[in-house]
Amino acid sequence: MARWDDILTLPIQDPPTLDFSAADLVWSNVDGWKQEVDRVARIPFSRVDDFVRGESSNPECPTRFHVEARRRRPKDAVLKPRVDAYLEYILYWCSFGPDDYRKGGVSRPSRRNFVKHKNKTVGRPNIKRGCVCHFIVKKLVDDPSVALIIYNKRRHVDVKGLPCHGPLDVKAVGTRAMFAPDFSEDLRLRIVSLLHVGVPVESIMQRHSEMVEKQGGPLNRDDLLTHRHVRTLERNVRRSTFKFDADDTVSVGMWVQCHQNCVFFYEDFSETGPFVLGLQSEWQLQQMIQFGNHSLIVYSSRFGMNKLKYALHSLLVFNKEKVLIPIAWIITTRFATVDSYKWIRALYNRVHAKDQMWKLAGFIIDDPTTDISTIKEVFQCSILVSFWRVRHAWHKNLIKRCSETETQVEIFKRLGQAIYRLCGRPSCDESFQEFLEDFIDSTGFLEYFTSTWLPRIGTWVEALKSFPFSSQEACAAMENYHYRLKLRLLNEKQTNVYQRADWLADKLATKVHSYFWLDEYAGRNDFVRYKKLEWESGLTSWREALLIPDSAVVLEDGYAKIVNQSDQESVHVVLNPGSEYALCDCDWSRMGNLCKHVIKVAKVCRHLVAAAPSISLSCYKHTLNNVLYRPPHDSLILDHAVSLAVNVQTQLNVMDYQAHGKVPHTKPGTGIQADEVGSVNDVMEIGERDLAEEDQQILPEKENTGNGIFKASNEVGDANIR
Repeated sequence: MARWDDILTLPIQDPPTLDFSAADLVWSNVDGWKQEVDRVARIPFSRVDDFVRGESSNPECPTRFHVEARRRRPKDAVLKPRVDAYLEYILYWCSFGPDDYRKGGVSRPSRRNFVKHKNKTVGRPNIKRGCVCHFIVKKLVDDPSVALIIYNKRRHVDVKGLPCHGPLDVKAVGTRAMFAPDFSEDLRLRIVSLLHVGVPVESIMQRHSEMVEKQGGPLNRDDLLTHRHVRTLERNVRRSTFKFDADDTVSVGMWVQCHQNCVFFYEDFSETGPFVLGLQSEWQLQQMIQFGNHSLIVYSSRFGMNKLKYALHSLLVFNKEKVLIPIAWIITTRFATVDSYKWIRALYNRVHAKDQMWKLAGFIIDDPTTDISTIKEVFQCSILVSFWRVRHAWHKNLIKRCSETETQVEIFKRLGQAIYRLCGRPSCDESFQEFLEDFIDSTGFLEYFTSTWLPRIGTWVEALKSFPFSSQEACAAMENYHYRLKLRLLNEKQTNVYQRADWLADKLATKVHSYFWLDEYAGRNDFVRYKKLEWESGLTSWREALLIPDSAVVLEDGYAKIVNQSDQESVHVVLNPGSEYALCDCDWSRMGNLCKHVIKVAKVCRHLVAAAPSISLSCYKHTLNNVLYRPPHDSLILDHAVSLAVNVQTQLNVMDYQAHGKVPHTKPGTGIQADEVGSVNDVMEIGERDLAEEDQQILPEKENTGNGIFKASNEVGDANIR
């Protein structure tokens, strides 16, 4: 048994799960007060709430823990030199205690004269059944980042040692004391989200009653939901407001004070620094941990620049269907886009407080002026650049400002060739100058190009030469996200609210958040009768292209026809087929987006070797050529490079097996798989062929997968984001 003086030597335990309980920790017995033995453990102080939630979710005895007592001391307070001197002391008690309102039960003197008021929650005092389960959390002076938990009374029993609530209590059978005293956070989030998107109370209760009846009766506290609880939440949603003050600066500060649970960073307007507000709910944090670990984060930095007064940045991750979901929003003044170290570090610290093993594989940016050095320093990952925003703007304005179809196709084709050359050769800056000279007659589009993009093209050229290119699947997912965000955010009738930061923060944290949560909700089809335009979601263009059979594509001279799957008599025409800069006559493409028809035609063309590989795959091959034909001079570095190459190839084979069910074949007597040697030879042959034909065709590009490992696919031409 350890001495109390040795508590600082106990290990700091940090379970990898989002929530954890006492069963997940190793407890140490130490000599306590009055010759008693204390059961103690140490965890990060930032994970105390996770421990409380996990302990409340005990299936043997579901409950909730409330703060019975709390004491705080200032950091500069004069304290006695004790090993357990604390800055903060929190006593958590089971909500079924400590008082006992049952017949013959004992209550504290201050609680014996309880008077039942009319507006009190019905039956709330009756949950007090004398449970003695409680634990103490201390933030010690010597190490404020660590919490010391003292858990001596772990059993949910009364003073007589008998079970007082839960399934083990015989007297609680058939009453609410069998379940937790309150609803779960998941149920509250579901109800609030459905209310925000316009589902009425009656429909929510009808679906809930049908679900409980289907499972044969209530099994937990959530199954005891009533109209009164839902109407209370509906009233709170209806009465909520964003405008706390006429002054936007004052109002947004008051809004932050009322919504601390969804704010991870806040800096007010000041002379020394810009205004920055970071929003992230608990659900978004869970999505970041689940889908961002060893995967990609996409950074969208220029949404609503023409309507919103403040810059809105979105951090996104790919879900299981490879659709982007927001994990954080950052609202800031426009001139503060470069100074992003503080909120990036705050976001990183928040996710690492939940999961110390969380690591990012790659970070996709859509603006070359992004603070790339800060991203590399904080996340310690590679950077990829997405050209989708520029392509979208070029495509949209080309349709708008140029009426001749042949000219549209030729202009878009030349712009695509210029991007190909920039990604493949060290010096091809003259491509855009030649483009301006060749299309001098297209005054409408050229005026837009020279005024809007020519001043920025130098920054983009450096970015395209310095960083890998993101795949078409990532570009299609970003277009899908921006379309949904535009429908759900910029739909106000009074457009003057677009100039207020408090409105933007409140709209994102309530309605917009609810719509994106609804996208991930498995039971969303139960409320399809209330579907609005803002509900629109679904697969990205890339995923929709995978559903189109190859037989639906007919290649002609200079164009391609693709049969509409919903209407077999309808045909879409794709001009400049095989290129990422092709034009289609469908509605989605005419809005400036990368449509499924263009993607499908490009896949078919590359499969038939009738088109050049994608930009990302071409840069991938070019990078391999540089590695193979420029080996390091130091032999030890060369050995290290060979081991890394073999390790990467092994991981690629494992990923291919997980994705397609292909069992990797291992060479007998070695740990190297048989197709690794062939793959290296194939790369050498590809490199030699590409170098020989460098002057005859456009050089290829770079591909990077979601976990930072390069992957080539000769069939599709683009790496799928795993």
